[in-house]
Parts: sequence; structure tokens; C-alpha cells
Amino acid sequence: MYRFILFFLLLSCSGVVYAQQKEHRIAGLADAGKDKIRLRWSPASYISWEMGNKYGYTVERFTVAINGQLVTKPQPVLLTPQPLKPYTLEQMKVAADKDERIGIIAELIYGEKAEKLKPEAGIGAYFENQNQNDWRMGMALLSCDLSINAAKSAGLFLEDNNVKKGERYAYRISLAKQPVNLIIDTAIVVASLDEPTLLSPPQELAIVGADSTVTLGWLTAFNRNMYTAYQVERSTDGKKFTPVTDLPVMPTGPDKAGFSYYQDSLPDNENKYIYRVRGITPFADYGPYSKTVEGSGVASVSDRPVMDTIIVIDNKKIQLRWFLPGELSKQLTKIIITRSANGKGPFEPLATLKSPVYTFTDDKPLGSNYYRIKGITKSGKAIYSFPYFAQVIDTIPPVIPTGLIGKVDSTGIVSLQWDVNKEKDLQGYRVFRANGPKEEFVEVTRVILTEPGFTDTITLHTLTSKVYYEIIAVDKNYNTSGYTPYLALKRPDTIAPSSPVITRAYRSDSLHAVVLEWHNSSSEDVVKYALYSINAKDSSRKTVAIWDTLNKREKYIDTALQAGNTYYYELEVSDDSGNKAKELSGDIWFEAAKRPAVKNINAVPDQDKKQIVLNWLYNQPEIKQFRIFRAKNDSPFLLFSTLDGVSRQWADNDVFLGNVYKYKIIAVLKGDMKTEMSKVIEVKY
Repeated sequence: MYRFILFFLLLSCSGVVYAQQKEHRIAGLADAGKDKIRLRWSPASYISWEMGNKYGYTVERFTVAINGQLVTKPQPVLLTPQPLKPYTLEQMKVAADKDERIGIIAELIYGEKAEKLKPEAGIGAYFENQNQNDWRMGMALLSCDLSINAAKSAGLFLEDNNVKKGERYAYRISLAKQPVNLIIDTAIVVASLDEPTLLSPPQELAIVGADSTVTLGWLTAFNRNMYTAYQVERSTDGKKFTPVTDLPVMPTGPDKAGFSYYQDSLPDNENKYIYRVRGITPFADYGPYSKTVEGSGVASVSDRPVMDTIIVIDNKKIQLRWFLPGELSKQLTKIIITRSANGKGPFEPLATLKSPVYTFTDDKPLGSNYYRIKGITKSGKAIYSFPYFAQVIDTIPPVIPTGLIGKVDSTGIVSLQWDVNKEKDLQGYRVFRANGPKEEFVEVTRVILTEPGFTDTITLHTLTSKVYYEIIAVDKNYNTSGYTPYLALKRPDTIAPSSPVITRAYRSDSLHAVVLEWHNSSSEDVVKYALYSINAKDSSRKTVAIWDTLNKREKYIDTALQAGNTYYYELEVSDDSGNKAKELSGDIWFEAAKRPAVKNINAVPDQDKKQIVLNWLYNQPEIKQFRIFRAKNDSPFLLFSTLDGVSRQWADNDVFLGNVYKYKIIAVLKGDMKTEMSKVIEVKY
């Protein structure tokens, strides 16, 4: 329960629960799903809450847009034939068996309330009375934020299933009856099935450790209207996570940087713990998890064991000596000697000694050893010394690597592989290269390789037809094996011809075409050219022309184009070995001066409906709109109506008997390109 009280003191973290100022109004939120829209609301002051419980709430829906077009006079649809009020006490008792938060709502609405006091009773008593009432309301609204059933029981939730895609709605939520001498403002929320609510994971999760605690922080300033509470989960292995509390976590209000914080108690300071966080919406939905962070506690004991002497005995054993500064010898119950092959761990226990003890001998050390002393205090907490390094001298080199194989691809990329060495103290491998078996091999690895594989890049512009490789293995004491027998790899013949150079690529309106000009490749072994056009709209590729070098062509005029599209060209040259080079032009927008006019226009008078109906056919792509011009009798043509590009029919309702009406249509396409004006259609009405 204390977490609910803490949250009420930090109400600025909530999306719906409580407004920061005690205004007499209703605050609302909408959540659009696949086929329904859910609404949540809450009063922003204690008086508003009392009035809502007394009179109930009404919800109206207005359809404000259909398929992107605004509705001129949206009409209200009442979604609550009867005002939504809290359940009766008997109804809440039954519902509380399935959701304990409904029991909280019942107690806070129907239970014994604080006596209302006026300021004349004393300013201290008055404010205490106000705080008690605010607390009751805050607790009730918080329960509604964490349970849809609780929100329903309090009359603060509605689900609208009679909604359609393509429509945008505005919902008005208000008191069913306004109290005398007081106006409680309504809530307006807007939602659409085409704009479903998307939940984001908590961002910038960070962790800081202290003695048996860690403090988590994450950004909440930008999603305060998205999440009411959070679920913090902890794991020891990164796979199985469990919540740190039975109830949702209410972090602190955001600081100046937008971060909120939560502190978790740890069972020990020794192990690392992994955390993740996800938000809970006012509709009791869970958002996606944040990235994980890991941390551990830090012991508050000021002193730690200090290792002052390390002795290597006969290059076979290692003796450790340490001292315990200050009062540490009295604070510790036992000392655990731990060891790792590297300074980052993991450190495995070697021996457990009863404190105070000041020496230990490792009879079976590794080649490289990092020792750390772990002290256990009387309270059961662990403290650690810094890691200390020691090693025995290793003079045995690793064996020569085996199984060296490789290949060279057409671009000069060399891929080498070999068998893994079995030595436990192996550090890695070094690779050497030469252009001949009798030349000096030069190392090509910049760092020692930890895996049995290497990728090298060689030049193919050389007179030597082969490249040679050798490998050695290196252990952690830098003892090296002998060289492998050299591996000879043949260089492929993949020297591409020089690229042609496109000098000009432009649209010619007079030719209704795109003109390309270029300089041919300077390579002597060129045998073929190929020209391709690519439509930037859909990346469709078309072969324009293919010719051999007997044709000295350096210009091409392309007329097989579709107006309104952007094209670019690829000029490819091939040599007699199949090697290719290419040159790309820039983008060229192709557009004719005018698009063809709208045709097949029919005009049919309908005297029963008092209108003339026009319909037409037009199949040009990417039409933005149709513009309809009308003339009455001998009057000039005027722009009379503008329709979207999907329409193919229009009704003229402004017609009168005994008149002659004339119509013309023009289409507007992408880039505001207009078609030619259609022929005049004349109708006697």
C-alpha cells in the first residue's frame, strides 16, 4: 500500500490519474485498436469527482472526417443512453471477488468519508481535510489506471465498437448534469482506427549500485501521457526475469533532465543483477521492454584486503601474502581466495580460510593468474581486494597450425582457414605473405588473430601470377610455433576495362526524348557495349541497346519513355575476359509538354433529382485532382468544382429548367502538370 501513497505524492508521473492543478474539469485519453476505440477519463479535482459520482458521465461521438475529408457539420451520437455512474455498493462487492482493486474503489466511494470542514474551522484543519479528500480520490483514480475493471466500476471507462476505418472521431465526455453555481469543463479526445496507439519502450535505462541496493533511472518526461506505472523486472541469468514488487512501481517525478528513478534492494553485493522495465498504460496494457542493464551492490565497508607479496616457487607454485588494514581483521569471519585467467573474471574460489589468515599457496596455478581476496563480514556481506596478477614462466611453444587452405575471388579478396590449435594457453595466430616462395614473408596481420581464419586483400594488377601464405601460432607468453608449409594461391585475371564517361544526359522537349552523350572506354580489349534505362519510380530495368566496338557510337536518343517518370541510365562495357565496367548518369525527369485531354465524357440530365450528372474515363497515373469548368448559356466558362484524383463522376445540383449548360474538364497530375482541356459537353436542361 505504501507504493500507492508514494505515487499519490508524485502524481505528476501519471497520464490520467490527477491533474497538476486542481481545476474543475475532466481529463480524457483515447486508445485506438484494430476494431474498437477505448476511452478513459478522470476528474481533475475532488469536487469534480464527487459530482461525477453523483450525476454520472455522458459520452458523445462526433464523426469529424471521412477518408481525409472534413465533415462540415458533424452531428453528436450519444453513446451513453443512461449516464455512466459508479457501480452500486452491492455490485462492487460481487465484482471485487474477481478484482481486488474494485474493493478499493468501493471503500473510497462508499466508505466512511472525512468530514468536510470550512476555513473557519482553522486553516490547518481545513487543509488537512482537503488533503484527506484528495488522497481518497487519488487512490481511487490510481486503481482505475491499473485495472480496466476498476475503471468500469467507477464509471470512468467506455469501449466504442461501432467505429470504422477511414473515419476520424471526436469524443466529448461531460457530467450528465452540471451542479448549481459551478461549471465543470468537459473533456475532448480525438481518435481514429487508422492511427492506432503505438507504445514505445522506456528509453535510456541506467543503473547505479550502492550497498545492497541499486538505483534505476530512465526517461519518463516524454511518455508521461503514455504510462501510468511501470513494471521493473530482475534476473540473475538474463533469461528468467521476475518483477521486483507485487504491485506496479511508481518512480519519482522526472528531474530536469527528464529522468525518473527507482531503488531496488539486493540480497547481496556479490552477484550481478540484470534489469528491464516496461510501462503500464491507463488502460492497464503493458508496453514493450526496455533494453537490459546490469549492476551489483557495493559494500559500505571502507577497508578492503590488500595483497602485498606474490612469490613464484620453482616455476610451479605461487604463494600469496596479504594484510587486513584498520579493523578489517575483526570485521571478517572468513576469507575466500578466488582466481581467474583474466582480470575481468569470472573469479572461481580456490580455498576458504577462517579469518584472520594472511597467506595461501596455489599448488596448481594457470599460465596466467589473476587472484582476488574475497572477505565475508559478520553481516554476511562480501568485500573484495583488487585483482593481482601472477604467472609461471612458460617456455613451451604451441604446435605448428595444420589444415591451411584458401581461395582468391575475382576482386582480389583472399580467404584463409586452418585447424584450431588445442593449447589452453593459446593466444592466437599471425599470418605472413609473399609474392614468391623464395622471397621474405612479411606479416599482414596487425593484431594477433583469435580465430582460425583471415581475410586479406591483394592487388590483381601485377605480373606475378601467385601469392603465398604462411602461419604461426602464439601462446599467452608469446612463445611462437614454427611456420606452416607455404600455401600458394593463383591470382585471377579480373582487370576490368576502363569505364566510359557520360558527358551529357538531358531531356529534349523538341525531340520528346532523353539524349545521352559519352566518351567510349579507352581499353583495347573492349568487345561490347550495353545501355540500360532504369525507372527510378519502381527500379524497373530495360535494355535500350547493345552494340560491338565496330560501331563507334557515342550518342543515343531514347524516345521509348513514359511521361511523368524519372529515369537514369547505365552504360556498361565488357572486355574479352568477361570483365565489366559501367557508368551511371544522373536522374532525368521526363515530361511531355501536355498530357492528353480527358475523354469519354458523358452528361446526363436528371429532372427528377434536379441535377446533371457527369461521368468520364481517364487512366493517366498519379492524378491529383480534376477541375470542372462550367458555362451557362452564353456566359464564359468558370472553374466550378474541384474533385480528388479518384473521382470519375460529379453531379451539378445548381441547374434550372430552360437553360443550356456547357462543361469542360482538366486533370492535374504529379508536379502540377496539367492535361489539355477536354472538349465541351453541352446539355439542354
